[in-house]
Amino acid sequence: MGAGRIKIYSRRKRFAQRGECMDTRFFQKKYSELGFRMLACAVIINAVQIIVPILLNYAGIDWQSDMNVSLAVSMIPMFVLGYPVSYLIMRDESGASAIGKRKMKAGHFLIAFLMSYAFLMAGNIIGLIITYGIGLIKGEPVTNSIQEIVTGTNIWTTSVFTVLLAPIFEELLFRKFLCDRVAGFGYKRAILLSGLMFGLFHGNLNQFFYAFFIGCFFAFIYVNTGRIIYTIGLHMMVNFIGSVVGGLYLQNFDPEHLTPGMIIYSVLYVFSVYGICIAGLVMILVNLSRLKIREGVDPYVERERTRAALVNAGMILYYVFFAFMIILQTVL
Repeated sequence: MGAGRIKIYSRRKRFAQRGECMDTRFFQKKYSELGFRMLACAVIINAVQIIVPILLNYAGIDWQSDMNVSLAVSMIPMFVLGYPVSYLIMRDESGASAIGKRKMKAGHFLIAFLMSYAFLMAGNIIGLIITYGIGLIKGEPVTNSIQEIVTGTNIWTTSVFTVLLAPIFEELLFRKFLCDRVAGFGYKRAILLSGLMFGLFHGNLNQFFYAFFIGCFFAFIYVNTGRIIYTIGLHMMVNFIGSVVGGLYLQNFDPEHLTPGMIIYSVLYVFSVYGICIAGLVMILVNLSRLKIREGVDPYVERERTRAALVNAGMILYYVFFAFMIILQTVL
């Protein structure tokens, strides 16, 4: 009797393992396709940023003497051509999305903003520590391109690209199109991949960690509301503080010639930024249980599907592409 039960159980286990194997191959194929599509998007977006300056140089047009013009030459082709083509690549032909639509109350949106900024600052601190350590090993600081842009360009030029355009275009690609394509295979993996691919897309260590953190959080907001307008708004708000408020502070702060007005502005800036961070950290701790997504799948199956999502041909090529860019930015 007991031996019979053991045989039946063993047979069921073999069938379950065979089904799990087929399930894993299916997931690897789908996520590999995502990786290849996103890699194509990355190549196109980076290519137009390289080709246009080359063509301007060939035409004898001086675009490098003014940093505002240089920023425009880099950004405009990306928004006009790179992202629109990427949307066509990432479009889900089925037109179906596993994400339902829900409204977010104003109070919840404010809490989400505080949490977003806390995540951003946490990632920023990690990035600064790591790049500082690499700088010590190199014997010179790791180049921070974002800081150079914020301090070297007109604040209004920076605002148009970083506060208005970038949040719209980036949220559409990394939240709406990406999450819509894979949310049906699990919200957790959609969130993780959205943050990971968004962080790597920035192509440098200075931005990777905070882009990864807020990318995951924005994806969490999107898969729970189905409304991209919320993450675009949050993205604009955190970029405004970093690029406009922080940019004005960095451009005008001179420790050797401090004026009473600059001292007051510095105190208000520091207290405001850290006040938002502390409030956001408190909100994260208070709402920690609400940040979990329970999908009711067996833990073993979840691990196998997550492994299939992260380790496949398409995703590995995406990692390699941006790892190469990050290494170049760090070493050069």
